[in-house]
Amino acid sequence: MDQAVDFAEIFGRLASEARSEETAQLGGVTIRAVRIKSGGEGRWDHHDSTTETVVVWSGDFTVEFRDHVVELSSGQCCVVPIGAEHRGTSKAGAEVILFQQAAR
Repeated sequence: MDQAVDFAEIFGRLASEARSEETAQLGGVTIRAVRIKSGGEGRWDHHDSTTETVVVWSGDFTVEFRDHVVELSSGQCCVVPIGAEHRGTSKAGAEVILFQQAAR
């Protein structure tokens, strides 16, 4: 591997620049580092051709599906299946890393 992604560096940069998201491409994977504000609620979404792996770097994060909820805390992850409608929320704020196969 000739590249590396430093999540501590990315989240530090996002915090210092008051930004919420940064995207990187690595080995055919799209990696999104996202900071969610306290009380933050995402929009309903789905992905027709790829799963999405959700990893919580810090804080609390809930992945809501139409028929169930997955509650995550620091160091935990879940996989959103292909086509599943979902959205993310956070009570106290979170830093989350999302992995998807890069678009071809």
